Amino acid sequence: SVDVTVLDKLTYAGTQVNLAEHEGDPRFTFVLGDVAEVDTVLPLVEQADHVVHAAAESFVDRSIEDSRAFVVSNVLGTQVVLEACRETGTPMTFVSTDEVYGANTAEGLFDEGDPFRPRSPYAASKAGADLLCHAYVVTYGTHVATVRGTNTFGPRQHPEKAIPRFVLAALAEHPLPVYGRGEQRREWLYVRDFVRAIATVMESGEPGGAYNIGGGHELTNLDLARQVCAFV
Repeated sequence: SVDVTVLDKLTYAGTQVNLAEHEGDPRFTFVLGDVAEVDTVLPLVEQADHVVHAAAESFVDRSIEDSRAFVVSNVLGTQVVLEACRETGTPMTFVSTDEVYGANTAEGLFDEGDPFRPRSPYAASKAGADLLCHAYVVTYGTHVATVRGTNTFGPRQHPEKAIPRFVLAALAEHPLPVYGRGEQRREWLYVRDFVRAIATVMESGEPGGAYNIGGGHELTNLDLARQVCAFV
């Protein structure tokens, strides 16, 4: 049996309805709060045996319109969690993204040692947070392992994301929003598989270790749109 505490700011992208099935479970606690607030984060980390830090602003288009919110949440928020983990000695698993690597211009997959070449304020903010994690390991000996997942999808995902956006458009018999020639390639990772990978890293990840997590399902945006249309 594991007790779980969820800290969430509940921005436009979140809703407590997603957690309704866990309400009343004595093992589950929900805290409404901001990951960038020290007074909120530190007491929670003091009570924890392990921290999974996944809180982030994550929509690339919004980061282009307003990057400040991404820096505050993704960089400052990560520093607050890291500092709390350093003070309490609590191990942490940081949820980063493959977006930190930028475009994959070579044949094959990204390697964990590849340089960061972020192409958006969102990716840059996650790269900064990723590097902060590494710095806390090297400087303070904080136990932090990092997972870098590909494009995640699954139930209850916000409709601004590609797959739910495509599905909703197809159901409404509207054109699917494919930009350019639709040749951009993405690798897709089902959320349950990603959670299993995170749990594995929690149990056996090395301090300072970084782990790329992929789903093995790579599609162009155009092929994804075609598959959604065929399914719907």
